[in-house]
Amino acid sequence: MPSKMRSLFGRLGLLFGGTLLGILAAEGIARTIAPHQSADLLFNSSDASPMNLYVIDKQTRLRPNSNLNTTIQSLDYTVKLRTNSIGLRGPAVDSVNSEQWIALGDSFTMSVQVNEEDSFAGLLGTEKKLHVWNGGVDGFSTWQASLRLEQMASKLPIKRAILTFFTGNDFQDNERFPAMTRMRLPGQEGTPIPRPVVGKTDLFLLQHSFLYAHYRIWNKQQQVQSGKDMSRGNWQDELRIFSTDGKKRLDQLERGTVRALLEFKTTCQKLNIEPLVAIAPPAFVIDQERAKPTFELVGLDASKFNLDAPQIRVEKILSKLGIPSCSLTNALRATDSTYLVFDGHWSKEGHQVVAKAISECLENQ
Repeated sequence: MPSKMRSLFGRLGLLFGGTLLGILAAEGIARTIAPHQSADLLFNSSDASPMNLYVIDKQTRLRPNSNLNTTIQSLDYTVKLRTNSIGLRGPAVDSVNSEQWIALGDSFTMSVQVNEEDSFAGLLGTEKKLHVWNGGVDGFSTWQASLRLEQMASKLPIKRAILTFFTGNDFQDNERFPAMTRMRLPGQEGTPIPRPVVGKTDLFLLQHSFLYAHYRIWNKQQQVQSGKDMSRGNWQDELRIFSTDGKKRLDQLERGTVRALLEFKTTCQKLNIEPLVAIAPPAFVIDQERAKPTFELVGLDASKFNLDAPQIRVEKILSKLGIPSCSLTNALRATDSTYLVFDGHWSKEGHQVVAKAISECLENQ
């Protein structure tokens, strides 16, 4: 090889090696920097979930795919996830011989951020020496949870249903779902929910790179604050009810939630299933250092916090309807690190707190 060619390859090798070392150094530094306090909104770790995790369902709009055996990975976690033949997270239906309960709700119940035995459903089942099926579905409203309960009760001998009501967006979801039922389904029954394809490079960076996470969070923040991102309006509506300015909106939203919770109670009575509603707050209600940056992100006045207002409203509704309830807020506030940083759902420690709180609520009924 001519000396000039060797010299060129040598310089290219040094350039490549220097660039790689620089990226690795930047990645190391990025891991020491705390992300934006609204990272759980801005990072959107759900983009890293399997494309076929959810399929179209005529009644509930979506449900977990059946017979999955996969791994979900993001910066906060690496979790093995399985579903059985009827789309419940967990073991085969015929492998369970003990008393059976079901946990219902949205992503806080599905809890793909922890292994099934570390979820509050898994922990509660172990403590009570029974099996608590995980019937959670990301994005579910209370209406959908009732429909899913009917579906599962036709296949399983369920004795008790524990519904997680997430104050972060369940009020809005309960308002929207009746209108959703009149919309055309986005595809055929049983086919994967349509969603943007995440490229292999983006997926790898989502799962492994803190440097990419900081960039992704910064970029989303700029889009939201400029009004170019459609999330801004939805987040404003969801966050406003946690402020004194949001009382009228909360009054409006209450009507849909009253009807949805009454439907849940009626469904349980019809199926002879004992109900319990666990009231789950978003991360900024527990870790209140997150509240001000989260409000400011969408242009809300951070001086007008009324962070417990949605929880208090749900408690009053449940009391009036005669549905047993369990507030998780005080228990979560009493323990550190109960929510993940980039994801915003409960950590393994958070699920332990939730399982203990629900168990105590059941004992005090």
